[in-house]
Amino acid sequence: MAPNGGQSYRFGDFTLEASEHRLRRKGEEVPLRPKAFETLLYLVERHGHLVEKDELLERLWAETAVTEGVLTHCITEVRQALQDEAHNPRYLKTIPRVGYKFIGKVEKIASAAQAPEPVKTGTHAIAVLPFVNLSAEPENEYLCDGLAEELINGLTKVRELRVVAHSSSFSFKGQSVDAREIGWKLNVGWVVEGSVRKVASRVRISAQLINAADGYHLWSEQYDRQMEDLFAIQDEISLAILERLKVKLLGREKASLVKRYTEDLEAYHLYLKGRYFWHRRYEGFMQKAQESFQQAIERDPLYAPAYTGLADTYNSLGVWGFMAPGDVFPRARAMAHKALEIDDTLGEAHASSAFVNLFYDWDWAAAERGFKRASELSPGYALSHLWYAHYLSLVGRFDEAIGEAKQAQFFDPLSPIINANVGWTYYLIREYGRAIEELRKTLHLDPHCGMAHLYMGYTYAQAGRYEEAIEALQRAIDTTERMSWTAESLGYVYGLAGKRERAEKILHESETLSKERYVPSSALALIYLGLGEHDKVFEWLDRAYDERDALLPWLSQMPEFDAVRSDPRFRDLLRRMWLASSPHLFERPSKTSA
Repeated sequence: MAPNGGQSYRFGDFTLEASEHRLRRKGEEVPLRPKAFETLLYLVERHGHLVEKDELLERLWAETAVTEGVLTHCITEVRQALQDEAHNPRYLKTIPRVGYKFIGKVEKIASAAQAPEPVKTGTHAIAVLPFVNLSAEPENEYLCDGLAEELINGLTKVRELRVVAHSSSFSFKGQSVDAREIGWKLNVGWVVEGSVRKVASRVRISAQLINAADGYHLWSEQYDRQMEDLFAIQDEISLAILERLKVKLLGREKASLVKRYTEDLEAYHLYLKGRYFWHRRYEGFMQKAQESFQQAIERDPLYAPAYTGLADTYNSLGVWGFMAPGDVFPRARAMAHKALEIDDTLGEAHASSAFVNLFYDWDWAAAERGFKRASELSPGYALSHLWYAHYLSLVGRFDEAIGEAKQAQFFDPLSPIINANVGWTYYLIREYGRAIEELRKTLHLDPHCGMAHLYMGYTYAQAGRYEEAIEALQRAIDTTERMSWTAESLGYVYGLAGKRERAEKILHESETLSKERYVPSSALALIYLGLGEHDKVFEWLDRAYDERDALLPWLSQMPEFDAVRSDPRFRDLLRRMWLASSPHLFERPSKTSA
């Protein structure tokens, strides 16, 4: 039985139009799936009163057999839409183990049919596409990508805008796709596109703002200037976009939008090259990114974003096991701190610093403070939301973790990395069917996403689907050129499936490889876990602790380690990482089928 559909309500900045099944914030539609909308409407209609979980399940899913996890997911979607926090709610309060209460002040208003016409959906949602390189030199590609990314980064700081992140906007690079289709796929009302032609010391940049609803240009301009005018051109484009969209800037927002972090054009170009390589993530590109950021800093020692870029590079090398943690994370910390010493308002630098707190320092309180500060300063920075979701997962706050992962997905809907990690979060809470669903979507976006294949392998294994797990993990190995944990995870599954000789073969290869280059000790522990050799598991976990293995904290929640969760040695390991005080680490929920 669905809630009554005739009345509309107002609370805070939101309007809930029951007859139209729409939620709006300051006139702009906030997307909600039908069941999430019905859940919100039912709670709003009973505002101030406790609504038990059983009542919600009976009313909204009367004719369908569903688990409580489905309701939890709807509540998470509602919180994300309302920008609410479970631990400090303004609107939706959780009554542990009982139900929910809508605590916001609610006002009944006229139905949508009688109300004034609202602002059109997507007015303040925008995507900036990579600029097309019209120069004779292919190496100027980094400049085209960099200009678009800098526009994204600047516009992200404007709270009245939802700016689609780099990964999603750049997924259309090199494609001839109509702006209307892009608007539909990214759920935006406006698309910015442009081109760059560089000849000697001059540059010609064209930019257009296109209405995604009908494909017509609202604004276009061409800039034919000297290269040293590049910064001014970026400012002019950003301000022109906001003027056409009638977005009012707060004082701090305008200062952030047109802020120049360096006056050295060569340093700026080196920074753009660094980001160009960093977005490609894998090991060889990481070294190129590192060199570019370092050279930018040498040109301008006060260039804060370049220090942040270098911190992100070191973090990436450490978290995926390309280099030993002690060789990279202290450098990442130093670079992030230097960036903040230069400019404490740089949200990305707060996120980079918090990343080190999370995966190397294991300073959980500092990590949470850093991610929250990053989101305050750069609310549209998708990676900060994703990394905060990781923190929330590690400390067992899964309802909030799903919300933050979905928030990252909201800002970067076509990012394979973010979509894969939404699946990973569902996997950690043992919702294997939902995890597989999300990972399949990811692989539809990018069939070569090694991370998605890796997570799919884990999920299939926990669901007892070993052959499918083996196939997925082999693809993870192939698409990442045997990145850390991929082959070792296959060895783990071979052990579970009773294919001991194959598991031992991978174990021998990994142990041999570890003498030549860094292999995370936690990965070797995983193979021994599949073989059922628990003493060896803890021998390698102790080594992982000593080397501050960046993947070690994940063991606190991974279903694989349920096999040793009650072992006193495992409890001691968590205590040493200061995770033992977090809830739900020793008693895990029952597994759900896939």
